[in-house]
Amino acid sequence: MALQLELRMLSLIETYGLGGSSGPWIHGRPVRAQATPRVSPVDHGRHSSPNMARFRLFPPDDAEQRLRFRRYLVAAATSLMFVFLMTLCYMEGALSAGPFLTASLATLAAIGAFYVVFRTGWNRRARDRSLTIPMMISATCAVTFALYYVGPARPVFLLMYPVVLFFGVFRLTTRSLLGVSALALAGYALVIWLLVSSPAGLVRPHLEALQWLVLATVLVWFSFMGGYVNHLHSRLKESEYDDLTGIYTRRRILEVLQHEKIRCDRGAGPLSICMLDIDRFKHVNDSFGHAAGDEVLRKSADVSQKELRAIDFMGRVGGEEFLLVLTQTGIEGARECAERVRRQTESAGFTLSGAQRQMTVSIGVAQYRPGESTREMLQRADAALYRAKAGGRNRIECE
Repeated sequence: MALQLELRMLSLIETYGLGGSSGPWIHGRPVRAQATPRVSPVDHGRHSSPNMARFRLFPPDDAEQRLRFRRYLVAAATSLMFVFLMTLCYMEGALSAGPFLTASLATLAAIGAFYVVFRTGWNRRARDRSLTIPMMISATCAVTFALYYVGPARPVFLLMYPVVLFFGVFRLTTRSLLGVSALALAGYALVIWLLVSSPAGLVRPHLEALQWLVLATVLVWFSFMGGYVNHLHSRLKESEYDDLTGIYTRRRILEVLQHEKIRCDRGAGPLSICMLDIDRFKHVNDSFGHAAGDEVLRKSADVSQKELRAIDFMGRVGGEEFLLVLTQTGIEGARECAERVRRQTESAGFTLSGAQRQMTVSIGVAQYRPGESTREMLQRADAALYRAKAGGRNRIECE
């Protein structure tokens, strides 16, 4: 039960952009982007929209990039909240017009600049393609600038520092979070020193020093707890994805299949699966070595992934066996998808011992029948796969 709860939490984290598959905590195991949605007889027009054809707010070419863009939107919304708070301070007379305009325009300019960076794909050149630390540093500088001018409202704006730090919880290690915390504390210390040195001075400087100490305690605690949460998050992610191919593990893809079966029982539309097996894979390992076999597995997974929609799933269920879970897809749509995978695999070039060689796959297809278990559905797909193998390989059989 605890594992199921953790997996559901991870799904929510990824959906709302707090997690992700790229960043400083996970290298060499990217979640491969899903391809452009396909249109099958059972879902014709389901992915099309006249309005979206004119302008797409999210990057259309890369699922990972769309996830990073959603995280940017979360940061942009938080920055707009900061501008709203400054507006309230300005209306109450706690913030003068000059600093208010400067901080607001700088924040809006940062939102626009990061939008351009993400929308054009320039962020792909960075090590952390989500640009978590640059966005956090930008927000920290804006908060620090406002702290100098907001006067009595300063304790309220201090709460923005933990908000900024929270943005990096699922992305940054303890060391990185401590670095951002040190920047915030140094900025607030500078604000205190400038206020004490100003002609007006501070009425109660010891109170500001106490607030700095409390802030330091909170941010340091937050950094260690955030780093621990990030560690748990990365461990959970690693347990879901196959080390070699980057697709779902057997345990995870079977959980996805069970979940989609329940959705199908509730009227979410047809559900089909494809059991895919690489033909003569043992010969590759025996003749060219396991390194060549690993490369064949990776490329086969890539080829198959490119033929899936964003709502489909793929996992490795055995040595050279893969399971495709095709949601809202009937048997004919599944057959069509399987045929594309078979054809693309056959035409793809596999480099073995320096020479280009052809690899093929056999695929068994089955559509979910109401009332049957996932085990029974898998057995039918496996039986169809066996018939494809017995019938000469490089073919598709449906159950």
